[in-house]
Amino acid sequence: MQGEQLKAALARAGQLLRPWEAGLAAMLCALVLLAPWPTSNAPIWRADRVETLVVSPEADDPALWREQAFWRADPGAGVMQMRWRVPDAALAPDTPMALALSGPFSAEAYFNGQLIGGKGRPFSDEAPERAGPIDSLIALPPDLIRPSGNEITLVLSSTRAGYAPAVIVQTLAVTPFRPDARRSLRDYALTLGLAGVLAVLAISLFRLGLDRDDRMVFWLAGGVAALVIAALAEMSRAYVNYPYDWHQPRQAVILLGMAGASAGFLGFLVQRWALGRVWSRAAIGVTTVCALLGVVLYDGYDGKIILLTMCTVFGCLVWTLIAGFRLDRNALAMAGVWLALLILNLLAPGRFIDLGVYAITAVALGVWMVRSPDLLSPASEGPETEAQPLQAALTVQSTGKMHRVALDDVLYLKAAGNYTEVHRCSGGWLLDQRGLAAVLEEAGEGVLRVHRSYAVNMSKVDALLTRPGSRYGLSLLGGAEAPVGRSRVDAVRDALSR
Repeated sequence: MQGEQLKAALARAGQLLRPWEAGLAAMLCALVLLAPWPTSNAPIWRADRVETLVVSPEADDPALWREQAFWRADPGAGVMQMRWRVPDAALAPDTPMALALSGPFSAEAYFNGQLIGGKGRPFSDEAPERAGPIDSLIALPPDLIRPSGNEITLVLSSTRAGYAPAVIVQTLAVTPFRPDARRSLRDYALTLGLAGVLAVLAISLFRLGLDRDDRMVFWLAGGVAALVIAALAEMSRAYVNYPYDWHQPRQAVILLGMAGASAGFLGFLVQRWALGRVWSRAAIGVTTVCALLGVVLYDGYDGKIILLTMCTVFGCLVWTLIAGFRLDRNALAMAGVWLALLILNLLAPGRFIDLGVYAITAVALGVWMVRSPDLLSPASEGPETEAQPLQAALTVQSTGKMHRVALDDVLYLKAAGNYTEVHRCSGGWLLDQRGLAAVLEEAGEGVLRVHRSYAVNMSKVDALLTRPGSRYGLSLLGGAEAPVGRSRVDAVRDALSR
């Protein structure tokens, strides 16, 4: 007996947990992505700091070497030189070694004073700069490797990017030689798999919208499809070792993909949980302005992407919290997803762009599609049986489709501007294109107007609540509440006493 009761309790807990499972999975995914990942076991040495040549005519010695982090190199419109010493342990004369360079710049590379190769051609008085490949491997001649004191010098320039990159020199490293300078597809294996999952989810969401005649789901499907485009652009470095002046179009595609995803997600939320036209316009307007300011004011594309997504994710988080407390507690289930995205965006922006946004979105939407598709698109009521009288159902006139909802399934009605939200006992709600007064005429006496914006199915009332300050409310079955206007309290008491 106790075992059966335990099973029943676990079954009820599982049903209640369903909408929240995606949020919990998203938070767990964010924690995994924030954890330090093991690095490759291949012998590799990456430069950390370098010495940059500074020409200062006012100084006693016009040629000065100043130490700085290599990724802060800013060649501007001219040519700069940098050098660094390679640790002896990073070089093995009996193993083919290479200098790995990455970033939107062109350079000549010198090893122990000897020119060993180039990445494009840097700017000079004799010729303009020729954009080199975004990634480059230059072989280190074994006969030039000394027992100690090995030094690498770069003469570089960056004048053809077409924009001001946040980071020009991305990688300076000594690695084992390999014939292909492109980034390995294995580095993007997880992103590639997630892109496939997102593509399947986009198609599934589109079909869900068609099956339920629910246009708001198309916004979500479009946002997921835009993420797929961004992921493919992110992986392009594993397929094409393009010239660095193509780097801007690639990052612009990622930015446009993230912008499309942001618009799709926010557009879905403001329609799925409608709080009124004023709220919707304010949320979309404020979020759009903040995102555009971040895009316009920041130079580097990575920074533009981070600021744009940060503003949008924060807007989505605020909307789901407000909708969850004012309208539908199921909206709070989505708050965990936006919170996970926001935390990863703030704490690990690089991992957010490369992998995090795809992983969290794929995990959350995958769980919802399998466990709680009604959270994304409330299921419409099927046709009534012949034995059920016509007056026992309410006709909901939604955009492009009419639903019939049994009056016994109507929990309460809420005015939403010129529309009416029909909230159901079975969960979810439908938007009627008529005003509250018109819907009440069809609903009959069983649904009583208790507030200028609320009407309640009196058979679903649990208790009349008295609040401080002479305010009243109705506690409904399932935990929902509705406010009661002071002028309607007597009518509510009469209805409850019948």
